[in-house]
Amino acid sequence: MDKQRESFRARRIRRTKLDWFGIIMMFVLLVCSLAIFARLMATKMLTTTNMVLIMVALLVVNGLHIFVQLPLRRNKLGKLICGVLAVVLSVVMIYGTVAAGAVQSALNKISGIMVEKQVTAVIVMKEDDATELGDTRGYKFGILANRDQENTQKLLSAMQESMGQIDTREYETPADMADALYDDEIQAMILNEGYISLLTEQEDYSDFSSHTKIIYEYVTEHEITSIKPSGSITKQPFVIYCSGSDERDSDINAKSRSDVNILAVVNPKTRQILLINTPRDYYLPLAFNGELDKLTHAGMYGVQESMAVLDNLYGTKTSYYGRINFWGLIDIVDALGGIDVYSDYAFDAAAGDVEGYGYRSFSFSEGWNHLEGQEALAFSRERYSFSDGDNQRGKNQMKVIQAIIEKATSPSVLAKYQDLLKAVSDNFITNISYDQISSLVQMMQKDGASWNIQTMSATQGSGDTMQPCYSSYGELLYVMPPDYDSVNRIREVIDQVMNGEEIVLPAE
Repeated sequence: MDKQRESFRARRIRRTKLDWFGIIMMFVLLVCSLAIFARLMATKMLTTTNMVLIMVALLVVNGLHIFVQLPLRRNKLGKLICGVLAVVLSVVMIYGTVAAGAVQSALNKISGIMVEKQVTAVIVMKEDDATELGDTRGYKFGILANRDQENTQKLLSAMQESMGQIDTREYETPADMADALYDDEIQAMILNEGYISLLTEQEDYSDFSSHTKIIYEYVTEHEITSIKPSGSITKQPFVIYCSGSDERDSDINAKSRSDVNILAVVNPKTRQILLINTPRDYYLPLAFNGELDKLTHAGMYGVQESMAVLDNLYGTKTSYYGRINFWGLIDIVDALGGIDVYSDYAFDAAAGDVEGYGYRSFSFSEGWNHLEGQEALAFSRERYSFSDGDNQRGKNQMKVIQAIIEKATSPSVLAKYQDLLKAVSDNFITNISYDQISSLVQMMQKDGASWNIQTMSATQGSGDTMQPCYSSYGELLYVMPPDYDSVNRIREVIDQVMNGEEIVLPAE
């Protein structure tokens, strides 16, 4: 009798423990369900239909678990199995909640960016003992006489507050100021960092950066006024300016030369994207003063200046921009697990093309090539291997961008989303808002239609390739005269895309 009682008591204790386990998991599962649903709602990435389906699925799962775990039910095996499944589902939901939060955080970081930075540097000779601004007391400082006066004066005012009166000398050009620094007429120079790249374009100053060092950077920020399109981003066609710098150390938010200048004309209703490459050396009038200059130099005056120059060329009205640190391609492509790109030619990329990641040389075959990060960067930057130089480089850059888009929108990317999110958030910004991005994602979920991506490139016209450039103070530089026949053809195709006409272009 005592043994029977003990056995009964033991069974009751086990049953009670099982009941408590089930009750606890019931609440855990419910909390996890509410958490993941709330997080998915917050991301705004899923359609109403998909959210309803998820809600129904969560209600069914939780309802079945509650039903099985009711204290009146005596199915111990069923309770145990249901409790274990609840543990597994809860872990999956916690992971999903964290993952959805990471997506939301990354997109918030890169989207809606409306700030540009202007960086003004204090530069001394490499062998100078000065390592910080305070070490330059008593130095003579060179400044530009007629350019970038506002930022120069802001820096001088900040310096005077901590160092007292500053001895300055004015010079007409960055080259004149560099000569004065070399000759010890001045011991330091104050210069917009954008002008450093312009200075090194000149043969006599190509090694300027190796002979000097930056000991102080003064950063000013200003908001960029967005140009809002007239209609919904999911219903009306729009244009995105894709800008990129191949200078490794450049701040993605800083005003600087733009070595990649691609317009993406997007029609969301017809699922068409037209990528237009304009060579960096195209010789065009600046929008703010009408002076002729290289397209790449327009970036020194801000992203909106580059957009305006291209809008004037093609008759577009660009609403959005996306800016990439082209060196960030290494991280992005590696995060994707590599990309497949078709090369029009067999060529080798110089070893120095991947400085900072190890000196390596790459060989590319005519036809399809699988490219990892470093290979993709070298492929995108090479121009000296081709008879039409920068034209082909622009085509290759568009091939890489197209391959990234295709890989990033494929189901295989889900396994690598964490690495991809980090790579993109560190190397890409856009003024497309989070809500606009989420509406595009929802649109693609509804019909699952693929995008028709076509590419075009502006080509070189005839004329003298050595011309004075405004940003280089009239210094004769290599430029690319526009071929207005190709420009006009691009204009026609832009109109077709914007009007919803299907385009099929011959391979370039």
